[in-house]
Amino acid sequence: MQPLDAARARAAWGFLALGVRDFDRTASLVPSSRFLVDAMLRGLHLERARCVVELGTGTGTVTRELLARVPRGCVVVGVELDPSLAEATRTRCRDPRLRVVCACARRLPSMLEREHAGRVDAVVSSLGLSLMDAATRDEIVRAAGSVLGPGGVYRQYAYLHARWLAYSQARGAWFRWSARPFLERHYGSVSSELVAANLPPAVAYTCRAPRA
Repeated sequence: MQPLDAARARAAWGFLALGVRDFDRTASLVPSSRFLVDAMLRGLHLERARCVVELGTGTGTVTRELLARVPRGCVVVGVELDPSLAEATRTRCRDPRLRVVCACARRLPSMLEREHAGRVDAVVSSLGLSLMDAATRDEIVRAAGSVLGPGGVYRQYAYLHARWLAYSQARGAWFRWSARPFLERHYGSVSSELVAANLPPAVAYTCRAPRA
């Protein structure tokens, strides 16, 4: 097994272990599929980007593809709350353009100020919004909109089944949550793409024109 494959296997195992221990944090037991990764990054014009933010880097699955698509001078800021996953991203994605910050995404504006990152062309989020409390969810999505430059895009995915039935390990309760009405409260334009090949099936949302 090559070193890169070994690092990938360790990262995937670590993600699974964290998901079993704290599912509300990861919202999944496995990293995103290549189908979901492509849907999350397609059409963002990353080849022209100067600054891109990723929320919830996990094991670096989206991060690696993101770095493959942005130009040499682009700054990529990866935000990950869990220290072990943040370190997994740094290990798998050794790239001078990448800055991994271990912190809550609510602090995004101050993070970018410290990193001297400037206005953001795109925010790509893999955060499990459905499993967050309402206040945290609002703060994070509002923070993401506040850092976007003119024409900037916020992209978020949500698992399809949450519209009808989902489970919160922390609350010990079943619930339903629909991403689109929530996102439409924060953005003037919201479109979506179904990613049926992902496990579980997901919907990638493209959000523009953040509301004040």
